[in-house]
Amino acid sequence: MTDDDIDPINMLEAFNDVSPVKSLLPQGGKENRRAIRYKVTWRIVIDIEGHDVYEGKIKDISVYGAAILNGLNLKPNTGITLHIHIPTLSNHGTPRVIKVEGKTSYSIHDDKHRCFRVGIAFIEFGRASDRAYLEARLSNHHIEA
Repeated sequence: MTDDDIDPINMLEAFNDVSPVKSLLPQGGKENRRAIRYKVTWRIVIDIEGHDVYEGKIKDISVYGAAILNGLNLKPNTGITLHIHIPTLSNHGTPRVIKVEGKTSYSIHDDKHRCFRVGIAFIEFGRASDRAYLEARLSNHHIEA
């Protein structure tokens, strides 16, 4: 097997653990995030500006945005639609899929996962109940650091 045969997205562990992510503050700066981020490895389908569809995983998420892992180096301000597959808590049954419109804010190569990490700012949820569901799911399964 060569490096070209390795699919970095499928190499990610598929677990449903949800835990808060603590950011290091920028040099001399302060944290500007509006909400706690949670580390998850949920599957996503990425629709880029209504043309191309790709798969990836979420690295961390809040109700305002997410860092995703995928094989694409996306330009900032690219319009995307994320279809987030949120697994059931029992790991049995069909995941709930929520749809979120967003824009990319950055893209960097993630050496650890051998793919790109892309920051997504959420603009609009497909249904108002999707935002509430995501917020409840994350906050109710918060693991104290």
